[in-house]
Amino acid sequence: MRLRFFLPLFSAAVAASLASASDASACGGCVVPPEENTVVTGHRMALSVSPKQTVLWDQIEYAGDPKSFGWILPVKPGAVIEVSTDAWFETLDATTTTTIFAPPVSCPNSGGGSGFGCGAADLAPRASNAGGDDFDGSDVTVVHRGTVGPYETVTLNTQTPGALNEWLDKAGYTIDPATQPVVDAYVKEGFDFIALKLQPDSSVKEMKPVRVIQDGASPTLPLRMVAVGTGANVAITLFLISEGRWGAKNFENAQIPVDLLSWDFSNNSSNYGTLREKALGAAGGATWLTTFSQPKALLSPLTSINFGKRTYSSGDSFDFVDTIGGAYIQRGIQNDEATDDGLGIECGTSFANVADSADMVVDPCPPGKPSDDPSCTSVTAGQIDARKLACGKLDDLSVALDGLHPKDVWLTRIEANLPRAALGQDLVVAPSAAQAPVDNEMRAAKGENIEALCGSAAAALPDRGKSNRSGGGGGAMVVALGMAATALLGIARRVRARA
Repeated sequence: MRLRFFLPLFSAAVAASLASASDASACGGCVVPPEENTVVTGHRMALSVSPKQTVLWDQIEYAGDPKSFGWILPVKPGAVIEVSTDAWFETLDATTTTTIFAPPVSCPNSGGGSGFGCGAADLAPRASNAGGDDFDGSDVTVVHRGTVGPYETVTLNTQTPGALNEWLDKAGYTIDPATQPVVDAYVKEGFDFIALKLQPDSSVKEMKPVRVIQDGASPTLPLRMVAVGTGANVAITLFLISEGRWGAKNFENAQIPVDLLSWDFSNNSSNYGTLREKALGAAGGATWLTTFSQPKALLSPLTSINFGKRTYSSGDSFDFVDTIGGAYIQRGIQNDEATDDGLGIECGTSFANVADSADMVVDPCPPGKPSDDPSCTSVTAGQIDARKLACGKLDDLSVALDGLHPKDVWLTRIEANLPRAALGQDLVVAPSAAQAPVDNEMRAAKGENIEALCGSAAAALPDRGKSNRSGGGGGAMVVALGMAATALLGIARRVRARA
């Protein structure tokens, strides 16, 4: 039985109030002809960094003619591009989105009770480079051609300024001549380029997520290329997967001041949107806001603000999983992205022995080879087989952790609304000075217009729990409503029975 992927009904209203005023969203480098009226309408990225490899995920939503869409990314030589899964970003986004709870309130003759409210912030086999170089008589070398999911891909190399723009233009990519200095700068720095466009017969309207894998640690997001195809501002949500909490190194970092959070009972809303907009506007808009950061968040249960362990489920299911990694597997099975109907409830729910391990996750299969290929070797002592973290084709989690030690891995969500002036330099991420968790569940520190809830005699109660972490001081109702909200925030499914 299929169950829908459920997000809180209250998210839509608050998301609308928090939406940034960007003209377009980022996308590596999006190239679309303006006469086609093809515009980017949404963007999410994820970056996993280990000493072994760096993985960049990218997903774009856009409106317009699919054949007009193109995507270009500067990469280190040897990088490969793979198709990812919708479940990966769906899960990361839903499980880390911000939720604001109203402060506990005492209503006369009601036996306790509380106000309650919340809101949401914002919104394949590996391609082989084998086969030799492809020369077409120009100053651009075609390192690799292929297809990934619904896309045609090409990896390019040049050392000649201006040559790449000319090649791409002849190949059907519409490149604004004004971008040539940006492209030439990456050429001078020794980058290759991956270009991607939808196959001619594709009817896809939302970009299937892709991931680019590069050898070694490369903790940089190519914002100079992101500037291609954007307007005055660009909104970016970036998920960081690394050992320790990471943040921006060469931009300002910010967090919401929780002591200034307030809840207006007259319209059941918080001032989170106002505080968020102010935080993102600091330093002329060149600021990244950390809205979630937790150690071992992908593989270990997290604690809710109102009660015990968080669990994730669809709105009409009583089958719960207790980790983000498990929710990803369940969501992918629901999406039919696992491609194996025999996968059952045990798939993706046995992370307990891995979450606290000091061993390194290692993929023993060569790039481009399936997990059951004879060329795959065995892991050695002190290593964890990455294939244990996959579920059929649902391998984003195993790819993300390859080269990392699970006990040290954090999941961090940072957001920005960058003006064009801030896109003149790439984003460099690094370990944060403060290795402290940031929770996406927060309780407003004060209430306004409390009388709208239960009359003029209403009074706010002190929060007897730890500030914005464990709460629990609002009586039975706040506990019950908190449980309901956490269930709504979940995204697992009832696992199909084995055939």
